[in-house]
Amino acid sequence: MSITNEAVQSVDLAILASFDEAQEVGEPDFVVELIDLYLAEAPRFFNSIREGLASHDWLTAKRAAHTLRGSSSNLGILQMAAIAGTLEHLTGNQDASAAELLKGLEDEFTRVETILLTERQRRLS
Repeated sequence: MSITNEAVQSVDLAILASFDEAQEVGEPDFVVELIDLYLAEAPRFFNSIREGLASHDWLTAKRAAHTLRGSSSNLGILQMAAIAGTLEHLTGNQDASAAELLKGLEDEFTRVETILLTERQRRLS
């Protein structure tokens, strides 16, 4: 599978590769571990945001969006970080349009997941 220009905009693989500096000889691939952790945790943040919005628990939704924004940004998942930042702002203002933005964030996660799984497989090959 080749990575498209859209994928490059979704994930900056250079930022992800910068974690190679932390790789210790003989240890599992550190970037693969980061990818696995991100892919395991992101759905939990989506659930917290979704549940917070459904129950009008704006603080829970805002915190989850904030954490997702930070995690995404740290790994070079820039488009998701930007959307999560906007979602964080909307939930902070108790803006009901946050639910619509959540759908866009989930769609972006589908693209990001494909990119990260491709990178994970490349590293393990």
